[in-house]
Amino acid sequence: MSKKTDDSNGLVILGFLMFLPFLIFAILHYSNIKRRYPQTDTSQRVFDIGNLVAPLLVGSIATFFGYATFISLLHVSSLHLSQTPIIGILGLLSLTVFSVLILLVCYKIAQSISSTYYGVIIDNDSDMLILPRDMANYSIEDFFRFRFIRELGHMESVPLSEIRRITRESGKSLYVHGAFGSRGIHFSCKQKRDECIFAIEQNASRARTTFEIE
Repeated sequence: MSKKTDDSNGLVILGFLMFLPFLIFAILHYSNIKRRYPQTDTSQRVFDIGNLVAPLLVGSIATFFGYATFISLLHVSSLHLSQTPIIGILGLLSLTVFSVLILLVCYKIAQSISSTYYGVIIDNDSDMLILPRDMANYSIEDFFRFRFIRELGHMESVPLSEIRRITRESGKSLYVHGAFGSRGIHFSCKQKRDECIFAIEQNASRARTTFEIE
């Protein structure tokens, strides 16, 4: 009984240590977003917890397989280090590169979770609609420049007064259109989508801006 308890405690500790970097990255990035795009008395925030399911699932799977591979490489490298030093050293170098990649993946997914949770800010005073960056606007050149990785989890803003039309799909997404182009905002349910449309409409009316809703 004692051994099973020790094993269970060990798994809990290991799981916590696995997700600790992930948690630290998410908290730091969320704090950074709050500082850069602070909420005010005149702003309205629309966030959707349901949108966190996908990035949390991806993050959990990536972290689990990443650490499992890390432990396997560490074991193989330690065995060869005493028997075949050259292979062992190459294994350690591979382990170092792989560790950096694990941390990078955790960092970007954590950023994505933070921006997704922060959601959308509609601020009438600053005339800004702040939302998670819409990657649908990226060109082929942008993908070759890895912007979809570098800017994953970042926020962007468009002028609220320049919105001329809002379109909504039969699903759970809405799109705002104006001189800035088009931006997509995605939710896990129609209730949150309509809440966001209403918030934009209300703040735009205070700014005496009119637009069409389709």
